[in-house]
Amino acid sequence: MKKIGVLFVILTLVGSIAVLAAQFSIYDWWTAGGEKQAITAELNYFHQLYPNIKIAQNPVAGGAGVNMHAVIKSLIFAGLPPTTFQVHAGWEMYEYTSANLLDPITNLWKSEGWTKVFPKRIQELCSYRGQYYAVPMDIHRANMLWYNMSIFKKLGLKIPTTFQGLMNVMAKIKAAGYTPLAVGDRYQWPAAMVFEEPLLAIAGPKTYDEFFQGKVNYSNSKVKEALKDFRYIMEHYVNVNHASLTWDQACGLVANGKAAMTIMGDWANGYFMGLGLKAGINYGAVPVPGSQGVYNLVIDAFPVPRGLSPTEKEYAYDWLKTIATVKGQAIFNRIKGSIPARIDVPTTGFNSVQVVNMEELKKDILVASAVHGSEAPAPFVTAWENALTVVEYHPSMPLEQAVKYLNGVNGRYLTPKELVH
Repeated sequence: MKKIGVLFVILTLVGSIAVLAAQFSIYDWWTAGGEKQAITAELNYFHQLYPNIKIAQNPVAGGAGVNMHAVIKSLIFAGLPPTTFQVHAGWEMYEYTSANLLDPITNLWKSEGWTKVFPKRIQELCSYRGQYYAVPMDIHRANMLWYNMSIFKKLGLKIPTTFQGLMNVMAKIKAAGYTPLAVGDRYQWPAAMVFEEPLLAIAGPKTYDEFFQGKVNYSNSKVKEALKDFRYIMEHYVNVNHASLTWDQACGLVANGKAAMTIMGDWANGYFMGLGLKAGINYGAVPVPGSQGVYNLVIDAFPVPRGLSPTEKEYAYDWLKTIATVKGQAIFNRIKGSIPARIDVPTTGFNSVQVVNMEELKKDILVASAVHGSEAPAPFVTAWENALTVVEYHPSMPLEQAVKYLNGVNGRYLTPKELVH
């Protein structure tokens, strides 16, 4: 019986390889609202350009790819790599390149002239040790505050310019009977954003980068201030059911007027658009107060896995060339709520939030999000998010004790050895 079972598995794998070799297999985590519509539109465009390529899309639910990457690694190690898959540029991508699981695509970058149209910082995050390994599909901005315009109008409130001002506004909103800040941290990372974005706003881009480079820690006065605000917000200003909701469900609280604001990347823009809401009418969006002039990058990109057949590799190159075109970037990002990674895409068809972000990408200081896999290695991010959760659920823990506990996490994972790439 065991031999028959093993034989069955082998035949199944062989059959799978044969099927996969004849199609374009793509994995992504875009399963909610506007993001699902956006990838569908892009795949339809790809099909128009290459009608003879059979497309097999494999969406894996779990915001920010928390579930998908386990699937991808198991496929690659089993000798069944997909044709391509979604990955965050930066450290999340480095995890694959350092393990020799991706093919370099520097030749494609040069032949297509992409170094002339993608900003330098974005190119750096798509590179590893002098070689390019991924092509950016979009640029998301993590440091965004979304707000229900009706609530703000009813309460006579304006968006402040500092983070302390935002804390004051939250107090007024709570006193008026609304939830100030919607959070859906079933998967932890949205709560980590409630620390990361205030950190950027309060400490500034230089200290923000130094924090994730292990050069400063929670003992720094500005970092400690961000931690203090994070704890206060999570204890006093968020919805009581935050741990049972996902990020999009939290955005739903803002959409239906049960919460006034949420801190979320501009994939929230696509979510609101998918509901038929209008930017500047139903909802507003600004950089998290205090972080104006800084763009916290989240880059969805696609690489080429090692082990593809020549035909699959050709399909992968066709896909990368499609998503990097002006039209390909416009089709996807108009729906997704993000902006093109190319800086030469016309603003026609984009909403007011996107147009502002497209212009600010060209002039802002560019940093990268740790929560979303770009700024820091995965082992740290996992331990960091877990530690923030511990601190969040122990509000009576003295601040200095929380600082000591969290510094221990930084000290273990943000070291020269861990940060080599």
